[in-house]
Amino acid sequence: MTNGKFDFVMLFNNQLKFQKMITGENDLPEDSVRWFSYHVQAMVEEMGEVLRADKRWKTHRNAFYDRENKMEEIADMFITILNLAIFSGLDAQSLYDVVSAKMQRNEANKGRIRGGRDAE
Repeated sequence: MTNGKFDFVMLFNNQLKFQKMITGENDLPEDSVRWFSYHVQAMVEEMGEVLRADKRWKTHRNAFYDRENKMEEIADMFITILNLAIFSGLDAQSLYDVVSAKMQRNEANKGRIRGGRDAE
């Protein structure tokens, strides 16, 4: 957080620096099929860990829920998404811009999604 606000670019750049250190790849971000594939597989694993932390989805009889662990696993998923972007050759601003544009389209479509109602 910077001045009490979420700083996406700082988070992205910190992860970029970390990936450069652990992979030895200094020309990041770059489009790398090898590392992208690795992080897709890591994302699948992280999704499984989120599901294990909150099993309420499974059946009406399963009430297992570990909120702290679920938050940790969601954080791991967020970091993995940053890695997917890094190894797709995206920089922080490009990723931020495309996510912001997508969210703006979602906002513009909310009336259609709600069946023509634009209620808040």
